[in-house]
Amino acid sequence: MSGVAPERLPIDDAGAAFLSQALKLDGFFPEFLGEHATKLYPHSGLFIVANDFHIIEQGDAGRDLFILYSGHVEIRKSLGNASTTLATLGPGDLLGEIALLRDGVRGATAVAMGRVLVFMLAFVDLHYILTNNAELAEHLKAMARGRLGIK
Repeated sequence: MSGVAPERLPIDDAGAAFLSQALKLDGFFPEFLGEHATKLYPHSGLFIVANDFHIIEQGDAGRDLFILYSGHVEIRKSLGNASTTLATLGPGDLLGEIALLRDGVRGATAVAMGRVLVFMLAFVDLHYILTNNAELAEHLKAMARGRLGIK
């Protein structure tokens, strides 16, 4: 995330349930509470970001995954001096999941449209889980392939 540091919030049981639903973790974790989210994702967290905050910046390196908890984010792509809006995403939508399929720079910028709550899942947390749970790894990769239109 770039810009002024967003405020980090604790992940409560409602936030953990939302995270579980967004990542479709119910088959892996029948009961996923705030304390589980904190233990499973120690480098990650729930953040408040301000209007116009750039959650992901086109051209930056990064493999963290973001899940919108509330609010909306505009996905923008720049080509030279021109910029276009590719999509507007809302609660439950993922950002940055393409990094699970390939390394490299971010392909677009994600900008908060008003006050936004977003889960940032640090790659260091994801990497451990993806390395040690092949079924969950394939599930998350399938979500990323769906966004790219790849089967």
